[in-house]
Amino acid sequence: MLLLLALYTLAGFVVAPPLLRWEIVRLGQRTFQRPVALDTVRVNPYALSVELRGFRLTEADGSALLGFERLYVRLAPSGLLHWALGFGEIRLEGLKGAFIRYGAADTNVGRMIQAAARGGGAAEPEAKDQGLPRLLVHHLAVVDAAADFTDQVPATPFKTTVGPVSVEFNDLSTLPERQGQQHIQVRLEGGATLDWTGKSGLNPIVSAGHVAARGPYLPLLARYFGDALHVAVPTGTVAADLDYQVSRRPDGDYALAVNRLSLAVRDLAVHETGAAAPFLSVPDLRLSGGRLAWPERRAGADSLTVDGLALALRRRADGRFAPLPWLADAAAPVADATSAADAGPPWSATLDKVEIRKAKATVEDQALQEPARLEVTPIDLTLESLSNQAGALFPVTLAAGLSTGGQIKAQGEVSVLPALQLRAKVTVSDLRLAAAQPYVREWARVDITDGLLDGESDVTLKPADGLTIAGKGEVRALAVAERGGDTPVVSWDRLGIDQYEYRQSANDLRISQITVASPYLRLQVAANQSTNFSHLSVTREKAPAPASPPAAPPVVSVGRVLITAGKADYGDASLPLPFSAHITNLQGEVAALTSAPTSSTRLALRGQVGDFGEVTINGHLIPFDPGRATNVTMVFRNVEFPGLSPYTVKFAGRRVAQGRLDVDLRYVIDGGKLNGANRAVIRDIKLGEKVAVPGALDLPLDLAIALLKDEEGRIHVDLPVSGDLKDPRFDIGSVISRAFGTLVTNLVTAPFRALAALFDGADADKLEHIDFAPGRADLAPPEREKILHLAQALAARPQLALVVPGVTAPEVDKPQLRLDALDARLAHDLADHYTLEGQRALLETLFAQRIGPDQLPPLRLSFAPAPGETAAKAPAAPVVDEPSYVAALRERVAATEPVDERTLSNLAQARAAAVAGALAKLAPALDARRVRLQRATVARATDEGLVPLKLDAASAGDGD
Repeated sequence: MLLLLALYTLAGFVVAPPLLRWEIVRLGQRTFQRPVALDTVRVNPYALSVELRGFRLTEADGSALLGFERLYVRLAPSGLLHWALGFGEIRLEGLKGAFIRYGAADTNVGRMIQAAARGGGAAEPEAKDQGLPRLLVHHLAVVDAAADFTDQVPATPFKTTVGPVSVEFNDLSTLPERQGQQHIQVRLEGGATLDWTGKSGLNPIVSAGHVAARGPYLPLLARYFGDALHVAVPTGTVAADLDYQVSRRPDGDYALAVNRLSLAVRDLAVHETGAAAPFLSVPDLRLSGGRLAWPERRAGADSLTVDGLALALRRRADGRFAPLPWLADAAAPVADATSAADAGPPWSATLDKVEIRKAKATVEDQALQEPARLEVTPIDLTLESLSNQAGALFPVTLAAGLSTGGQIKAQGEVSVLPALQLRAKVTVSDLRLAAAQPYVREWARVDITDGLLDGESDVTLKPADGLTIAGKGEVRALAVAERGGDTPVVSWDRLGIDQYEYRQSANDLRISQITVASPYLRLQVAANQSTNFSHLSVTREKAPAPASPPAAPPVVSVGRVLITAGKADYGDASLPLPFSAHITNLQGEVAALTSAPTSSTRLALRGQVGDFGEVTINGHLIPFDPGRATNVTMVFRNVEFPGLSPYTVKFAGRRVAQGRLDVDLRYVIDGGKLNGANRAVIRDIKLGEKVAVPGALDLPLDLAIALLKDEEGRIHVDLPVSGDLKDPRFDIGSVISRAFGTLVTNLVTAPFRALAALFDGADADKLEHIDFAPGRADLAPPEREKILHLAQALAARPQLALVVPGVTAPEVDKPQLRLDALDARLAHDLADHYTLEGQRALLETLFAQRIGPDQLPPLRLSFAPAPGETAAKAPAAPVVDEPSYVAALRERVAATEPVDERTLSNLAQARAAAVAGALAKLAPALDARRVRLQRATVARATDEGLVPLKLDAASAGDGD
């Protein structure tokens, strides 16, 4: 007995360690095809334990792959009581590993596994599943483990160390219905930690416990994805906690429940790569009450709160917003609805409340000639009862202030599924219009020196009706001056809109009443007969008339415009003697104002001219087409005649030293034909000295006045005028001048050309459609010219937005796409052998596969010469017209090429994107929100075989 004990002791302490060490090294090297080293092996036969020290598995070049300092394993005979292999203790110390990623699916560990698979020899027959082996581990510990992770795939290789890692399991067992305690702690770069504490079992797999994460996870993730996102995250800590439970249901399926999920993100700062200041900062973000249930597919949280968020965006000169690295230019791939349906019922997601408090948003617009900067702060936004259920309404409250002054508030409900819906009341108060200065200077050389906007609106968005906005508003204390000047060109104390309604479905804007209190207008005619308004306008190229009729613009209607206490200053430096007039106390109304081409507007205005003169204006006209139908009467009473000397000098070369004037002017226009009746009464007129003016009429005015004066010293003048407004040579000044010379009684005239100068400018037409070649999304030169005209028209109509839908015409697009797909295959498969013989051979193969080999001979013979067309001695095989035969093969085979709906959808999107891209290139200052891409439509090809993309117009206010 003692001998057996001695032999057992000798074998355990002396013989077994070197043999075991040799076998481990030999087996490791043979299995992994890599060098293996093991410093020492110790066996304690009495404790039934084995201890390995200094294990190292390296690459062929000696770089470390896997190793540990000490592995201690002690058997537990008590496991036999449970018919299980028992371990009293398993302890692994100093585990070190190196993980290197060389490519998308190429790693050093993967290469090691592949080597092990090659070195393992022939695979043994798969054994019948006997279930889990019966194991019982009383205590398992991994101490001071670490791994070096290197990813060489990014442009900037990523390296980090995971560790130290500690793992501790108590009573780990595969025996049925047994569970043990576990605790895992992982430390990451920068002090980030991950703790997992719980209780788990392996037969069946169940687990419950708590997971906690702390530290700077976000900077670590940003460093890894930095090349893709072009951002840097120097700061940002995460504190996350959750309780979980994995259980097995009676039906055998597993269930996961997550409760008490909380997340806190603090001091997050996101920079553009290389930028000193962050464009996104989040001092405090908190998610609480998170929960998840699977397979019930429910997820939710009690609240999400964000405090002090700051976002800085800029619109670059090319019109794109930055920094938004996660917004790709290419269209996002369309999800496979079939696969999504096969995955099971949709998830149910809820979030009880979202609060964004004291946020700040800064937008810098570099696409303007004069860069603009707008800061919105503070922003307080609250959303409640968020859900992904169809038709769910979320109460929303918004309050925002502008750094330039003013408040914006909104309260209502919003729904996002199945389509966006909105019902909200929006209030704007004390919004300073000077904030729009850089945008106004894009089309006018003016300064907005003052002006406040107030308004209340009910905003509704429905899938069927589109956008509807109804409300009231006013602009107070507006003052617009020439750039760099102090004197206003236009101003008013108040412009109020009593009630308005915009309806996208009807494409109209209805305004009940506009009240303008104390308006002021300063109109100056320069020596070259241009006005200060034409000088203020930014010169833009005139868009040539489009080949197709323009789309109908939105219809705008105003019940009436009331004017009170108005003023105007008029000056004319184009006359030999400079003229000026001051009009005060202008009041009245303009009723039934509309943009409809046939609607008439009524005028009723009166004001004071000079100290004691009066003017009244009554009648009606069509505002946007006055040449169609106009009937306007202007009456001047008690106007000081010497003030009109500049006009008498121009026409008659004489000043007027004294006199008063009453004038009745009536103009009737019907179908472009003008018939006017001017009646004047001149009282107490005295002529002044002569003035030499080229072109003035040489008339005997002294004699004429003496003959025309009645006993009361009055002169009555009737001066009819007529003409054709459609005649390009028509000029009202010339008509009046000729009448003055004929009657000799036309002593004064009104400067009507200033009105014409105010409205001088080209109408901006909009194109109806852009044509594409079948199967193509590139723009032909004529279409690029259309888009140039369109860009110029949009620049001249800043309130218009362009709607660009995608489009396809399957009857012409599909055949061309099939031919393109077949030609691409021929080019790919034939490569450098793209000869007529090569095409014929490949097309014959495809023809036989898709149509049938029995159809090939008749087709080939149809391109052989008819009997009698060949020589007397025919060749053994018929001669075939190869080019025509190959063309017929190409046409027949192309008809079998598949073209799915997704290909057509991509083509439609590409066409819309081509139009939008060309507009952005031709008009870089154009706001990208004014070009709206819409879902694809199906069109019919034109007679020329082209695919027309029909454009539409909308109001620039829907995207806001």
